[in-house]
Amino acid sequence: MPQPSFHMSEDLIEKMDSRLQYGDSRSEFVRDAIELHLAVLDEIDDDLTAEEQREFVVEAIRQADSA
Repeated sequence: MPQPSFHMSEDLIEKMDSRLQYGDSRSEFVRDAIELHLAVLDEIDDDLTAEEQREFVVEAIRQADSA
């Protein structure tokens, strides 16, 4: 299995760590985030910018939470 290496800001690592519980894996968290992101991209308009995609997803979640 390939083992990619990449850099993240300390702020992003701290945000990720704040979501993890004892025994959780950073690698698993990142893998899940990538899989979720790819699934979302399969469902939304390809013409949107990355920021527009983010805003679309956040708004959809807010609407679902208030329903």
